[in-house]
Order: sequence, then C-alpha cells, then structure tokens
Amino acid sequence: MNSKNKILIITIAVLFLTATAAIILNRGNIEAQRELNNNAIFIIKENGQEVAQFNMSEIQAIGEIEFEATIRSSGRDPQDNTYTGVLLRNIFEHAGVSLENHSAIVVTAADGYASAVDIEKVLDDDNVYLAYIIDGELLGTREEGGVGPYQLIIRKDPFSQFWVKFAVSADIN
Repeated sequence: MNSKNKILIITIAVLFLTATAAIILNRGNIEAQRELNNNAIFIIKENGQEVAQFNMSEIQAIGEIEFEATIRSSGRDPQDNTYTGVLLRNIFEHAGVSLENHSAIVVTAADGYASAVDIEKVLDDDNVYLAYIIDGELLGTREEGGVGPYQLIIRKDPFSQFWVKFAVSADIN
C-alpha cells in the first residue's frame, strides 16, 4: 500500500470517529428537542433563561385566532392557507415577560434552526403567530410528514423566509 492510500485511509478513519463522537455527544440534546416536539411543549425564555413552558391546550387558551397567510417557497407557486394560532407577543405576555427594552425574539426549531424576529414585527398587530393548525388540520410532527406541532409564521414576511417549522422555543433578547 502506498503512502497516499495510507493517508486517505487514516483521514477517512479520523472523519468517521469525529462524526461518531459528534453524534453521540449531541444525541441527548436532539432527543430532548424531539420529546418537546412530540409532547407539543413550547418554551419561553428571557435572555437564555427558561421562564415558562406551555402545552398545546395552554397556548390555545391564551386566545387562538384564525388567519390567512401565504407561504412562498422557491420553485413553487405561492400557496394561501388558513392557519390557527396565537400571537407570539400574547404568549410572552401570558408568561409575564415584558417585550419592552428588548430588540428581538429568537425562535428555535427542534432541528436547531433559529430565526431572529425584530421586536417591532412582533409588536405589529396581526403579524407574528405561533400556529398549530393549517386548513383545519394539526400541523403534525416531522415524523408524521408535518411541519409542527408549532410553526412560527410572520404574515408580513414577503418571502416566508423567516418562518420556523418545528418550533420548540422562543427567547427574547
């Protein structure tokens, strides 16, 4: 075996071990996020510290609203849908978290994706929602082929690029 083949085999082995270690170390976090998603728990944080957890029925009790939103996705025609959800600002207020003197809310998904939403957009009436129903059906989990159980929807986002599927938490900064 020549030296180039040895280097290649060693490099592949090191990459394999590194990937395996990363998966093992991250498994606990992924499992915790998956459990939150499956149990439909949504976490509210303030500056990184958890201040409240809500399940689906608690969120619905805050005051659900039916609204129209258009999803725009690359390669597809825009699609109008009827959603049911709660204004994100109302969830924070229900948790006793003031929106004053903050600049953004970061919403995180079960898969680690995160989107920062300017506080002015959150305060805007009829704009930033945590949705759980689309066209009369629950959003469903990833395993069910859905995008929920929660999805952040910003109605006035012209390209739907800051929407968050599989949303599990929101942190005000």
